[in-house]
Amino acid sequence: MSSLVKRGKKWTATARLPDTFQGPAHSKSFSQTFTKKADARLWLDATESAMRLGNWRDPRLEPKAYGPLGWPEKKLAEALDDYRVRITPEKKGATKEAQMLVMMAREEFAQKRIRDLIVSDFVDYRDAREADGKAASTIRNNLNTISAVYEWLIHEKEVDISNPIASLRKRRRGVPQPSGHRERRLRDDEETRITDAIDSLDKEMTSRQWKVLFPLLLDTGMRLGEAMSIRCEWIRREHGFVVIPDSKNDAPRHVAISDRAYAGLLELTDGEPDDSKTFRFSQWVAENAWRNEIRITAKCPDLRIHDLRHEALSRMAARGADLKTLMRQSGHKTVAVLMRYLNPTPQEQRERLFPATAVVADEPTTSMDQRG
Repeated sequence: MSSLVKRGKKWTATARLPDTFQGPAHSKSFSQTFTKKADARLWLDATESAMRLGNWRDPRLEPKAYGPLGWPEKKLAEALDDYRVRITPEKKGATKEAQMLVMMAREEFAQKRIRDLIVSDFVDYRDAREADGKAASTIRNNLNTISAVYEWLIHEKEVDISNPIASLRKRRRGVPQPSGHRERRLRDDEETRITDAIDSLDKEMTSRQWKVLFPLLLDTGMRLGEAMSIRCEWIRREHGFVVIPDSKNDAPRHVAISDRAYAGLLELTDGEPDDSKTFRFSQWVAENAWRNEIRITAKCPDLRIHDLRHEALSRMAARGADLKTLMRQSGHKTVAVLMRYLNPTPQEQRERLFPATAVVADEPTTSMDQRG
């Protein structure tokens, strides 16, 4: 039998299918909630009448079109593409995220309708990436980007869906966690070997640019993208400093530059207009030269460009720079993040813990026998 029940301040009307009903239905009953009893009664009478006549259609079996564009009926690949066009260009690192979104749009899960995707689809994707040998941080970035797309759909497009990545995070090993931050420091004569490798590069322009870029990164702790963004006018404003107006943390940064790095920048930009970029090769060319030529020739194939940032900040700490000064130089907003970059060598650790003491001159001692 049908029913009309008051729950709190609302009325729930439940219509039940008669045995004579022949059409498809999700279940034998169908409910709706109303704020007014009259509305609930009116709906119940109309629904029961349609059920008895046999022309009632169960709305739960019809594809749901949430919002004007019906996003849940579209493939996730369409959402990834739309997000890449509309949202990604506003971000730092837009180029890398765009490449990631294009890659993910080709994956098997992206060919499914958004409303059909469940947590297990992304578990399979995660496991496949792990089987391919991808780093935990890479897989984590992939899943976090997918999560951002879902959050965009939910909050900006007002699509009535849940975020499967949010559910995945609640599982014990749902989203891979990085095993730990890198602590790679320059060893032995690697700095000299890298300098020699830069000198021996086949392309003169690439060699000339890297001769300035290497000491800049090694002495200042700047990120590669920040260094590549420097314009000539930024260098000429104040001796020994460069102000990056739009750094990674969305705030201007005052970066102190060593004498050798500053001299290299002035030489490289001599005669160039103020609005031109200091480095004339692209970031891709710089990274490719480092990855496939410089570090190979220098026989340190595991050394990454970003390790130079670790090296620079660790050297500054070893020279006694305080945390506030280091954070101003590095651009980090929290001490916890900065600490990942301060990796003292065993020798620096011992020197800081047990500094050399001054040698005290021998003084004449008085024996017990000479005392009065």
